[in-house]
Amino acid sequence: MENNRIKVTIVASVNSTEDRQKVIFALNNIFPNSELIEKKNNISTKMDDLRVLEKIKEKIRSKKSLAVLQRILHNNYHMGNTWFLINKQAAFVDNVAIIENEDESPLGPIKISINGCNLEQIKEWFER
Repeated sequence: MENNRIKVTIVASVNSTEDRQKVIFALNNIFPNSELIEKKNNISTKMDDLRVLEKIKEKIRSKKSLAVLQRILHNNYHMGNTWFLINKQAAFVDNVAIIENEDESPLGPIKISINGCNLEQIKEWFER
C-alpha cells in the first residue's frame, strides 16, 4: 500500500514479573527486522509501512482469523486511525492470537496502531 501518511506503532508493556528479553523475543518473532525502542516499562517500534505486519497477515490467513481482525479494525476505527491487540504469550511461541480486549492476555497484549489510514485499504491489504 502506497501511502506516505501511514504510521504503524507497536507497543508491548513489560510487567515487573516478566523477563524483558522474553518480551523482546516475542516482538522479534512477529515483527522481524524492526528496530525496537526500550523506554521504562514499554518496548515499541514505529514504521511508515504496513509491511511490518506481514507476519501477522500470513498467520491470520492460515488461521482464518481475517474476519475477526477486520471486525476489530472496523470497531476501533476513528478519523483515519485504528488498532488491534495480539496476545504477547502467543507471540513468544511465534503464533498470532488476535484478542478483543486486554483481559484476554494475562501478561498484557501487544497493541498495534495504524494511523493515517483508509479502513477499506487496510482491510484489502490484509486480504491480499
